Order: sequence, then structure tokens, then C-alpha cells
Amino acid sequence: MPRYSAERKATVLKKLLPPHNQLINEAAKEESISEVALYTWHTKV
Repeated sequence: MPRYSAERKATVLKKLLPPHNQLINEAAKEESISEVALYTWHTKV
């Protein structure tokens, strides 16, 4: 399982917030990160 830096996580999570409002599955596909990882990151914020 790859480890991501705090900066990388923050950058990806910003895509899920306004004004972008990108869906988790779309961001996961675009960033080549698993949806499960993004859900986990999103719930810990």
C-alpha cells in the first residue's frame, strides 16, 4: 500500500470541496488512488 504525503492528501481532498465538488469515485480514478483510501481520508478530516 503506497503512502501519500500530507500535502498530496490535502490537494486531492480539496477537489472534493467547493467550488470543485468532485465525486470521490471521479477523484480516485483521476488521481489513481483507491476509492477506499479517499473515503478514509475524507472521513478523518
